[in-house]
Amino acid sequence: MIKAITETSIDHSDTGHFSFSFYCDKCGKKWTSEVTAFNGMDSTSIENEEARQMLWANEHRIAFEAANYEAHMHFSLCPVCGRRVCDDCFCIEEKEHGGVCKDCCCIVIATGSPSGRVLIGRA
Repeated sequence: MIKAITETSIDHSDTGHFSFSFYCDKCGKKWTSEVTAFNGMDSTSIENEEARQMLWANEHRIAFEAANYEAHMHFSLCPVCGRRVCDDCFCIEEKEHGGVCKDCCCIVIATGSPSGRVLIGRA
């Protein structure tokens, strides 16, 4: 399974449905994917249990990948610190880097450098 784009995520899936929540790496604001139904076998017979589990695992993986991909639209990547943050925690005013998280925005604006080191002779 691929890694979630945010540091914190929760899998709400059960035997019949798939759903996932992702949280802003700065403030913890939650975004939850739409619930997707398990379309696999409806059989409850013992001989089909292994096949049902394999189908569920495959659909779960596909549902997670789709939710993780959609989460990219709800969380921006800060190019300075690498955190995924919600719109409330993203500073688009810092145009040189295409926007950064608000923590890094303060550093960039104060020092003129994403590393936090003051650049001497910078215009």
